[in-house]
Amino acid sequence: MISSKEQSISDTLDKTGMLFWRLDLSKRSFINLNNSDVGILGLEHYRFFKDRAYRTKILFPDDRASMERAVVNFKDRVPVRMIFRVQNSNKLHWYKLTGWPTSNFRYYEGAVEEISAHISWLRDIFDQQDRRLLEVVNAEYPVAVFSAQDNRLLNANVFFQKSLGLDITSGQKYRLDDLVRGDIKLPQVLELLFLDRRLTLELLLGCGNGTVTKVSCQLVYFSHEGMGYIRLAILDNEGQKSRIAPRIEKPVVKKQVQQICADLKQCSSIDAMLERIYQAKDIFPDMDVVMYSDIYARKNKVMVYSIGDMNNPLEPGSQFPYAGTIAENIEKENLEYLIVDDTQSSIKAIDWMLFVPKGLHSYVAKALYVRGAMRTVLIFCSLKTKSFTEDQIPDVTAIAEAFHRQLKRIRRSSKS
Repeated sequence: MISSKEQSISDTLDKTGMLFWRLDLSKRSFINLNNSDVGILGLEHYRFFKDRAYRTKILFPDDRASMERAVVNFKDRVPVRMIFRVQNSNKLHWYKLTGWPTSNFRYYEGAVEEISAHISWLRDIFDQQDRRLLEVVNAEYPVAVFSAQDNRLLNANVFFQKSLGLDITSGQKYRLDDLVRGDIKLPQVLELLFLDRRLTLELLLGCGNGTVTKVSCQLVYFSHEGMGYIRLAILDNEGQKSRIAPRIEKPVVKKQVQQICADLKQCSSIDAMLERIYQAKDIFPDMDVVMYSDIYARKNKVMVYSIGDMNNPLEPGSQFPYAGTIAENIEKENLEYLIVDDTQSSIKAIDWMLFVPKGLHSYVAKALYVRGAMRTVLIFCSLKTKSFTEDQIPDVTAIAEAFHRQLKRIRRSSKS
């Protein structure tokens, strides 16, 4: 029997003109949480959400790929926000869809709303805004505009040119993919940009004098008169510039770190080792959580153990798919370590599946190997952004290696 409170909520949701839905990921089933008119999407009892062939048939062709990516994100428990179009009787219907993972790992929920009536009004607003986005000369911060078709630099103000040591009057042709350095995959970033239209993230940009600089940027994708553009604004260029050629320095391990490594040899369990590392606040003052990932790449699974302060603590041995994890990122890019300054700027599935929902905004990760196969990733996490630096890598590495050695001893002793 439905309570009066539940009935009131249901009636309210019905009046919003939006359909609220839930996916049971364990059963791969769709459930509508209210009864709302969403036009053609409601035909045949919301078949659009259940039948891929039907969905493909009625979707506007340009939106089919982005919708299928969204469906994959549902299953990977990654938040989704998108606009898509549906064709019916030679008429185009516009919809807004949002989705989010719930605190119950089994479910994923979302909402969809028809916004066709707003499109003409929005187009007028966007046309005016997009015309302004093309202008860069009068901006009081570094900004440039690139062609979305070939990433070619079209215009940049004097602040942008000065920041990167460029001269657009010299006749030299610059491209966005020439300026972006480091291990970031620009095609993946642009794919996300074309879906969300706006991204804020940190980039390593190459300068004209042979250096790179780490900056906080905002990327905006827009179109004007049928052409697509990418606007790149530098929000903060106080990052230290460094030569492209790496410097080889012998790491200096602190006495406190040496003591932690010695203490880890006396630990008899994973929990005990994580607890000892968690006590190292004097070395890592912004560290709020320590995680250990047990990697089984061939089986496409990662088992995670943790200790510390975060939203909804993990059960020991919580399992995640290997695809999209820190481990996969490190292995594919052949990295020695990985520092993420802001998880909400990340495009890795694991950051949105694990770190963002847990309130963790930055981390540093170090991977260790057994006979060439990655087995251990030790991760120091923080509730704040930008909490870890390159200077801490020698300490992180020493602790991770000691953890890995003792872990092998613990496992050998458990088998004997």
